Amino acid sequence: MAGPDPDWITRQRLASARAMRNACSATHLSRHRPGFGWVVRPAPGSVLASPRVAEWNPEPDYFHHWVRDAAIVLKAVPLAIEADPAARGFWLQFIADFVNFALTTTDPNRKGPASNPLNLSARPGLQQYLRPDAELAALTGAAWLEEPRFAPDGGPDLERWSRPQDDGPALRASALMAVLDALPEAASPQAEALIARDIDHTLRTVGRASIGPWEEEPPRRTTFTLIAQWDTLSRAAGRLQRRELQDAADRLTELIQTAADTTTGGWRESLEAPEGRLDSSTCLAILHAGRSDGPFALNAPRTRATMAALEAQFDGLYPINRTTTATAIGRWTEDAYFDGNPWFPTTLGFASICYLIAAETGDMQALEKAEGWMALIEHVAPHPEGPLPEQFDRSTGAPTSCLDLTWSAAAFLEAADARDRALQAMAGAR
Repeated sequence: MAGPDPDWITRQRLASARAMRNACSATHLSRHRPGFGWVVRPAPGSVLASPRVAEWNPEPDYFHHWVRDAAIVLKAVPLAIEADPAARGFWLQFIADFVNFALTTTDPNRKGPASNPLNLSARPGLQQYLRPDAELAALTGAAWLEEPRFAPDGGPDLERWSRPQDDGPALRASALMAVLDALPEAASPQAEALIARDIDHTLRTVGRASIGPWEEEPPRRTTFTLIAQWDTLSRAAGRLQRRELQDAADRLTELIQTAADTTTGGWRESLEAPEGRLDSSTCLAILHAGRSDGPFALNAPRTRATMAALEAQFDGLYPINRTTTATAIGRWTEDAYFDGNPWFPTTLGFASICYLIAAETGDMQALEKAEGWMALIEHVAPHPEGPLPEQFDRSTGAPTSCLDLTWSAAAFLEAADARDRALQAMAGAR
């Protein structure tokens, strides 16, 4: 498989920016869930994990505001502006609305409903999917910051889901700090208040067991969440001039070291995981942190070892890899969700890491690997110059699961930007 077509990258970059925009502050959309008798209209500042209307037949219903996904999308906003400069005004307003949406949904003085408002309207047989009254009634104070997702109108999630999750506030704080660095005109007292709220919550919950990024039970100390927390605390320590944040980050560094995997030389999925149990989310956390030195750097030995081991595992797992030169990357080898296929965010994430390594070190092999992954995405993208799905079939490469994942759009923008950096660095080194 040759490298990606530069013209396709240009067109897909614009398409991804527009797909991301369609899911952000999507006040033009509404979602009627007839089985629940529930109509939702997104509020300004919300981020739909997907704008598609689906009923799990078979496409999943992702018409929710996931805190983790929203943070990943927020961080890609400067790249969306670069891809579509005419949308700059929209995105600057979105950042302000995003901050207000997050402050409102996590207001410690807010109280959840005494009972689930869908109790009376849900069809018989669907009540089992409703969130228990006691959970909703207990929502107040810091409990709002433990929510993995909200209704996009800003209301609480009324469906059963795994809780608590601690990755979202940490990722949101680091993403907002990065966006304010890139777009100083977006700064505001409200943005600083949100960063402080998320940082304080991260400091309170650092290192505890929680639901991981793929929302699988049981709660555990996933390396993804721990690295996200470390990144946020260490970044905020200098920004806010708070020594206790750096102390907590240093303690977290020592804790994460216990996830070192002697079998592969990489990082285990969690502190509780057995030897050899790896997960691509660890690499995505390292990518989000974007460090050039230290134990969690993009080019650190354990980062490379984790990627190499996962690549070897997936290479023999997916039949599509017999016909491609690049290895399609999934989440983890035992994944069974929608048959456990390769994911766009993970495959693009691996490409981004290798592009950034090439940009930093001049490593031609890393560049070639990244180009192979980007060409694979071009090969399996369902509609040229359109939204990207969540997964592609492990045998055929056909789009599957959610067919318009906002995270995939953000991941493509990140990979295309990383590619630009690598090619510019390589050209400058000649």
